[in-house]
Amino acid sequence: MASPTIPSSNVDSSTPNIVQARLPKLSPEFISQHYPSEVKLLHVHLAHRHGERTPASHPFPSISPRYWNFCAQGNRLYADFEKAVQLHTQDSDAKDGSNYHQWHNYMFKAENSKNTSISSKDNLSKVHGNDKSQFTADTCAFGQLSDVGRRSMTALGVHMRALYTDALGFLPAVPRPGDNNGPTEDFYLRTTSFSRAFESLQHTLGGMYPHLPANSPLFRINVRPRKRENMYPEHHCEIAGQFYNEGTKESIKIFAEDHAALLKDILQIPSLREPFEAELKRGATHAAYFVLDTVTSMPSHGLSLPKEIDDELIARVANMSAVEYIYPPMRFTNLARMQIGPLVRELADNVVGVVEADRGISTGKQRPPKMSIYSGHDSTVGPLLAVFGDDLAGSPSLATSATPMWPPFASSVRIELLKDSVSPYPTIQPSWAGDVSTNSVDMSTIPHDERIRPLNVPDSLYRWAPRQANNASDVPFNPRATRDYYVRIWYNDRSVQLPACRDPGAHHTKLGPSVCTLDGFFKQIARFVPSESEFSQEYLALTNTKGKLSE
Repeated sequence: MASPTIPSSNVDSSTPNIVQARLPKLSPEFISQHYPSEVKLLHVHLAHRHGERTPASHPFPSISPRYWNFCAQGNRLYADFEKAVQLHTQDSDAKDGSNYHQWHNYMFKAENSKNTSISSKDNLSKVHGNDKSQFTADTCAFGQLSDVGRRSMTALGVHMRALYTDALGFLPAVPRPGDNNGPTEDFYLRTTSFSRAFESLQHTLGGMYPHLPANSPLFRINVRPRKRENMYPEHHCEIAGQFYNEGTKESIKIFAEDHAALLKDILQIPSLREPFEAELKRGATHAAYFVLDTVTSMPSHGLSLPKEIDDELIARVANMSAVEYIYPPMRFTNLARMQIGPLVRELADNVVGVVEADRGISTGKQRPPKMSIYSGHDSTVGPLLAVFGDDLAGSPSLATSATPMWPPFASSVRIELLKDSVSPYPTIQPSWAGDVSTNSVDMSTIPHDERIRPLNVPDSLYRWAPRQANNASDVPFNPRATRDYYVRIWYNDRSVQLPACRDPGAHHTKLGPSVCTLDGFFKQIARFVPSESEFSQEYLALTNTKGKLSE
């Protein structure tokens, strides 16, 4: 669908924003250190969580206001958003031929108590006690992107412009039109069908391009039907849901002592006890996240919490939420392959396409965009960090770390594809690399945990030489054919050192372990990426075995 007008933020920009503090300072020293002249940037993937929002439900009415009045700007813009969706989108799954209602239903209505955890028998006036909040034109719905979140996403976009346009000259100052003056092809833009993700993408673009000329090209925004979405797990499938819950239970066993201590401490807090007790009696698998949604949303909107709910407790709740959601795919490979594997396969496809285009290989596809933006959720960013083997996400001290491990609002992962034909390439083979015969064998015949590249990385990528016919079949397999290409991954303000790239033979000789060789990157993600046929087979096997996990 084509995007509606990109909103500009009219929220007070002088107010300090947490996103600005979370991203690296773009000093001349930073640029020269991380982007030396011999290194060329080819493509950027940006996957982010949406901005701050109201809680998705209302389980703790004694501490949380009934009405969250943080959507003055959002409610004005949302009317235009609904019109644009109704105008541009068609969805065969909707009875009336448009998916307007699909988008609408992902917004919990502020007055619709059945979408909250307050049962109908509750007396709201009694439960809320001295709550003085009133329903106004500024009142947010549950789960709605707030004006605070809009400002955060604008700040993310401002940073992307400062780095990739102003400092590096990689992105154009004004997006270029596509063929026949169509939507720009400089960007590939995708969002889930949650309005908070769509609007977060809008504000990110608004921060990148705040004052576009009237004749600027449109942005094409891609939205997939829910059944084809790969930016979050499909928990609504009963078998998949059981599988994910089993992974959570196994992860909790590893941190059983810390988990039990946290639950005990939460039950001792009067304002949390009754709803939390009821959640535990229902057999909730994700008990920590049940608390996290409220206790992180409130401080981010300047709302005070009871003194018993301090920063230390919030960090423990956030880390145990990571145990429930992020740690399982790190420990159980087949869970990661089901949960985030299809998205990682898509990212690998994009990287291959950019390399082929850089080599001048004609594939019949349109030229790759310069930047891809995926607007998603904590359930997008967290599993990606797990696949990339992030130290913090997989730490044995995960549950007790003073640094909250749960991806905060507006957090982002950036995957940069780099090229360097000047610096020396590693002269030693990585310890995980096989010989030429091993590298050139059909990867589908190798167990997924032993593969050195994903199945969707074509053999032709290694049968290439300069001035040679495009992917000529007689070009011998060359395991070093990708030697000029590197990948670096950023999580907010820090680079992520992928385990497969710590080997001296798998990273840039000057920039160090944070800059992987392309083969090192492929090795890291290979075991997590099923082919489409493997995904179907594994799903069928999962159905037959009813959720058996494998490490």
